[in-house]
Amino acid sequence: MKNGEKSLSKVFDIIETAGRHAEGVAAKALAAELGMPESTLFRMVKFLVERGYLRRSGSCLTLGAAALRLGALAQRQNPLARVAHPALAALSERTGETVHLAELQGDHIVYVDKVEGSRSVRMASLVGSAGPLYCTGVGKVILAFLPEPKRRLLLEAVRFEAFTAATITSAERLCRELEKIRHDGFAVDDCEHERGVFCVAAPLFNAANGVFAGISVSGSELYLRDHVDELTHEVVAAARVISTGLGGGTC
Repeated sequence: MKNGEKSLSKVFDIIETAGRHAEGVAAKALAAELGMPESTLFRMVKFLVERGYLRRSGSCLTLGAAALRLGALAQRQNPLARVAHPALAALSERTGETVHLAELQGDHIVYVDKVEGSRSVRMASLVGSAGPLYCTGVGKVILAFLPEPKRRLLLEAVRFEAFTAATITSAERLCRELEKIRHDGFAVDDCEHERGVFCVAAPLFNAANGVFAGISVSGSELYLRDHVDELTHEVVAAARVISTGLGGGTC
């Protein structure tokens, strides 16, 4: 990689890493996290603040208005988000819970839309952030309905990490879970990725009838675990509406 490319790569690393800190991050901590000399990072941060991609409040750095504007434009330009958003908003309104839309990108999912519910609980998910396949509701439901060769390749690439005491950490157990999901038509994340957060997810299919994304209702385990049947009905129905709008079918 040439020097100019390295510098450009560092600029994007700074923006993306700052964006992953929901409460913001100090410049010195950011330099340490990225393994970057403080003088280099401070110079790049100054440039990004001037251009509006970062905002400085005291020692704390957060994403600036320019980054937020680009994110909003990217979301509006995404055909999946455009088609799905009305159904997501309606689903959140009916359930009172937070609704996620995520699509498969490489060996992980990326959240492309999120509608906060009236009973919203604090979650780490942000539009544009990535999540693992093996312990999120959307990730598992996508894995379950992929063609077997592609599913096998993705499973071979999984590096299991226990995010909570409930996280699936073995390929054997995950395969059993995926078989159940294919049979049931939906997936459950029972506090496997975040403590206290329970999710019900359903797959989305494109015009070629291939799964490529999914939606989920997420909220407090204290409420959702006792309402799985009704939530499943709502999530699967919304997923069918979105898949139909994309020219796809259902599972």
